[in-house]
Amino acid sequence: MEEVFDKIKVQANRAKDEAKKWTKTVIDKTNNVVNQTKLKFAINETEDKIKDIYAEIGKAVYEGREEGASIADAISEKCDKIDALQTELAELKENLAELKETVKCPKCGAYNHSDDVFCSKCGEKLTADEEFAAEESEDVIDVVTEEAE
Repeated sequence: MEEVFDKIKVQANRAKDEAKKWTKTVIDKTNNVVNQTKLKFAINETEDKIKDIYAEIGKAVYEGREEGASIADAISEKCDKIDALQTELAELKENLAELKETVKCPKCGAYNHSDDVFCSKCGEKLTADEEFAAEESEDVIDVVTEEAE
């Protein structure tokens, strides 16, 4: 009878361990989704700030034309703000891509799933490392040379 209780205890402990694993997985995935949502919100907020500055530039140009004043300094200052926001935006998008397990195409900059071999936007090969690409281009040169002979 004691053996039966020991087996039940072992099975209960296994079930408890599995439940802990599943709980941790669910918590990790939930945190990932929450972080993605926060990054998407920050991206939208930054894009809105950039649009607002574009509108301010347009207004400054228009008002400067009306008044005949030089607006170069005001525009330059606003362009500097846009540059800073663009840098922030790029960092946010990179962080989001990491959370989504995506990779950036070296040719066009589009984000693709990390398992993809080719870019879905431009068709560029995504997984080729430099050594493989160098070997591949040497093979192409050898084939072209052989065909020419």
